[in-house]
Amino acid sequence: MKNTNRFEFQKTMLEKGADELQRHISRLDEILSKIKAGCITVWIALIGWAFSSNNTEMVSLGAIVIIGFWLLEGFFRGLQARYLAASAKLTEFLNDKTALDNSFESLEFPANVVYPMTFSESESTKFRMYWRGLSALSTSVFYLFLVFVNYLLWVF
Repeated sequence: MKNTNRFEFQKTMLEKGADELQRHISRLDEILSKIKAGCITVWIALIGWAFSSNNTEMVSLGAIVIIGFWLLEGFFRGLQARYLAASAKLTEFLNDKTALDNSFESLEFPANVVYPMTFSESESTKFRMYWRGLSALSTSVFYLFLVFVNYLLWVF
């Protein structure tokens, strides 16, 4: 006879893990919004200071501010991509009728599905996720636009 208590525990932890994944993804969305807002605030303050002091050479520092915030956002966006990948894996399992039926018949969930909150990627995988965060359209378009505007302000 199979141990139904263990299966019920795993099922509860699966539910908690799914909730936790969504909570982390949402929290990282908030952090990413704050990073963008911080970038705009610091960049506008720098540009305002440069023009109010008639020192347009300071505008070039705006590119450093923009790139710094871009690197920071890339890090957090890479973290979020890891949580999104775990969520996609969980969703794939939950939508796979055969796998789900097998789990309920055998009273056993597959490995790494129950409460998938730990990540054990290699450094190269972490770097790929960081690069993915930097190059995501929602990240790169925003910062490239700011770099372009900063360049125009510096040249003219």
